[in-house]
Amino acid sequence: MKNKIELLSPAGDIIKGKYALNYGADAIYLGAKAYSLRARSSNFDFKEVAEIINYAHSLNKKVYLVTNIVCHNAHLSAFDDFIKQIIPLKPDAYICTDPFIMDHIRQHDKNAEIHVSTQQSICNSKAALFFKNNGCKRIILARENSYDEIVKMIQTLKNAIDIEHFIHGALCIAYSGRCMISNNFSLRDSNVGGCAQSCRWVYKIFDESKTYSNKFTMSAKDMNQIANMSKLIDSGIKSFKIEGRMKSEYYIATVVNTYRKLIDEYLSTRQIKDMNKYLDEIKNAENRPTAQGWFDGHPNKDEMLYHDVQTKVNQIFAFVVYKKISNDTYEVISRNNFNKDMEFTIIGPNHQNIKTKIKFIKDELGNLISVVKTPMSKISITFDQQLELDKNDIARIAK
Repeated sequence: MKNKIELLSPAGDIIKGKYALNYGADAIYLGAKAYSLRARSSNFDFKEVAEIINYAHSLNKKVYLVTNIVCHNAHLSAFDDFIKQIIPLKPDAYICTDPFIMDHIRQHDKNAEIHVSTQQSICNSKAALFFKNNGCKRIILARENSYDEIVKMIQTLKNAIDIEHFIHGALCIAYSGRCMISNNFSLRDSNVGGCAQSCRWVYKIFDESKTYSNKFTMSAKDMNQIANMSKLIDSGIKSFKIEGRMKSEYYIATVVNTYRKLIDEYLSTRQIKDMNKYLDEIKNAENRPTAQGWFDGHPNKDEMLYHDVQTKVNQIFAFVVYKKISNDTYEVISRNNFNKDMEFTIIGPNHQNIKTKIKFIKDELGNLISVVKTPMSKISITFDQQLELDKNDIARIAK
């Protein structure tokens, strides 16, 4: 890995994993079909785990396998068979919550690298040292740590154990996922991967005599640490983690690409010349309002979504570049509706954002069209300029 500071991305499936790696992640984390939270993401079968690990290793990058459920007795008997099939695939580390899983991974592979999941809610150096003394290589801090607490913890630990910290994505209403609302309201256990996101449901607030509100949620705004990255980099954190195994490849590409370029600029120059550029860019991936979470300490009402703030799903993801036909014409795969008269921004890991317009569009039969209505169709686009684009560059509709 070329960077001392790691940028770690989610991978909900093999396509998203490759996007994350290609757009600048140093490592990805993913779940197999069992023993992982985020049961509603696609997750990976054993063949796909092997494929993405081999792909990442070919790029000199890493894959961390998420085995972070809280085990009940029913989960114990099948784990040995599961881990025996995983270990030969050589993931670079395992992200674990349950001591049973940590112990049994080591029984089968004494050299296995264990990362302690944020589900353990680690908020102090003594807890970090406990896991260090029990053979763990890294702790993933609870999201509920302030910047000052993180700095003090790292100073106290003196590099005894690596620190990983979430910088972007959803925040749980409970301590790092230790929530029982979903269990009680929908019989879906959040700590074995079944969270129904009950905190985001719309509730009524009332007493015996009066209804006070029909639009109350308990959800926090999503976390966005773009503006704080220079401080976080200087703090000594080893890995910066993005949340979102159920997000789209467009979301992954945009968020990873933005943080990658910001981190590289700061490591190169020790300053950020134009922070607004990164703040504006990250907004292109937002479907919910964002805030900085616990960075300055206990968040207040401004970091919460108390009153049913709903945002429509972002549909500016227009197409993905598939292959070059000529200097100004590319075959692309459509992802949402768009038309010839729109302006587009094309993003990619190997260039700055490119503004462009379309001269004409041809469908799969070679017919000229002005509107693209069918997602996942192959079409050819001739741009109003010569472009050097790469496969899997992403075009979005300019705002």
